Amino acid sequence: MNQPSSPESEDPPAKPQTLAQCHEVIDTLGQQLAQLREQVAWLQERVKLDSRNSSKPPSSDVAGTSRPRRSSERKRGGQPGHKGTYRTLLDEVEVDAVHECPPPEVCECGGPIEPGRALRHQVTDLAQAVRAEVQEYRLYRGVCGHCRKTHESRLPAGVPRGQIGPRALALIGALGTRYHLTQDKIRTLLGEVLGVRFSLGAISQAQGLVAQALQAPVQQAAASCHGAAVLHMDETSWRQAGSGTRHWVWATVQPQVVVYQVLPSRARYVAQALAGERPAGVLVTDRYAVYDWVAPERRQVCWAHLLRDFERIAGRAGAAGCVGRRLLGLGRVLFRWRARDAGPAEFARLQARVHQALERGTRSGCRRTAQTCANLLAQEVSLWTFVRHPGVEPTNNAAEQALRTVVLKRKISGPTRSMRGQQFVARGFSAMESCRRQGRDLRDWMEQALRAWLGSGPVPSLLPSG
Repeated sequence: MNQPSSPESEDPPAKPQTLAQCHEVIDTLGQQLAQLREQVAWLQERVKLDSRNSSKPPSSDVAGTSRPRRSSERKRGGQPGHKGTYRTLLDEVEVDAVHECPPPEVCECGGPIEPGRALRHQVTDLAQAVRAEVQEYRLYRGVCGHCRKTHESRLPAGVPRGQIGPRALALIGALGTRYHLTQDKIRTLLGEVLGVRFSLGAISQAQGLVAQALQAPVQQAAASCHGAAVLHMDETSWRQAGSGTRHWVWATVQPQVVVYQVLPSRARYVAQALAGERPAGVLVTDRYAVYDWVAPERRQVCWAHLLRDFERIAGRAGAAGCVGRRLLGLGRVLFRWRARDAGPAEFARLQARVHQALERGTRSGCRRTAQTCANLLAQEVSLWTFVRHPGVEPTNNAAEQALRTVVLKRKISGPTRSMRGQQFVARGFSAMESCRRQGRDLRDWMEQALRAWLGSGPVPSLLPSG
């Protein structure tokens, strides 16, 4: 939202001497009054901004300002008659120990008790001693008996030169991404559960090694974005301690592959490098101007963002408010029709109504409303790409939801302090989110990537198989 221009501060006009000078003073004061009224309206609107009518996150909403939920007479939790879910019993061969618990041999009446069929009851607990495994490698140096050349032994393939092995590195990578633990909490957890004590520097170096091991798989996943049939993109701010520039986390989202990158720019050339200068498929984004290089028929503008814009316009007075309420209603109709798989013919009628409402908005008398409506008319083709491509969603929720997990990491762990930290966040969360969407075990996949990086085994791919 652009701030309206403030009235210029001028010296008080000289006392008018003629009728013409009086009219000139009146005109000047009238213009200043109009500018002040517009600025007051803009400030009042800014005060009312929340997650429903702007891009502000729900966590920034003031308590009590959210829309109340519809009350229900039902109690919380499972309702009577619902099908319960229970943990499946393990097979007997998977059980560590079986304890027989027979009934008493004799009843109170003195008669013998015949045992019936046993009721299986399984209790899962941790082993009494959960500890890390430590392997020692002794490297020898020898001297040739003839030429006196020195020879040194080498570590076997797959053995790191550091103090942490690939399985433990994979655990540290998973704890720092999926579980959002800080380096200090990772160190504490490893000490309390596994009995190993590492310094904070060792944990930081371990995350750097994980980032190096993930470089090749993540680069392969990033290259696949250029040929994606549908690609969602979004970005959010990221802080780096000690840096005078703001960084950004970019997310490129496919149904089963997500790639994050932490970069110091939010410019157009970054988006072009991530999605390709000529995307093969459809790019789903918000209305941010850096995406304007994409051909309109190859871009889908997010309707969830538009509804928030329409909600803000609906709160304005006069004709602008009427236009906002009309657009807001049409936007909700769009989602209802989308839910019931309406055809292109129905959406064509809806498109005509939206066009008429936007045209009215340009003549509403409100400069901000007119500017928003004019911009949407210029992007009108990109509003309806989902109608021409059934596989495209009308919102960019996929990218916003993918960024949410990185935002949680930012709130919990704070800013990164080095390039190593940025690379761990970008590559680690790329692996985490892609594995989650494909139903793959993150720790197992990270261990494979680390062993491959250490020279033992093939490099695993983040792309879905088949």
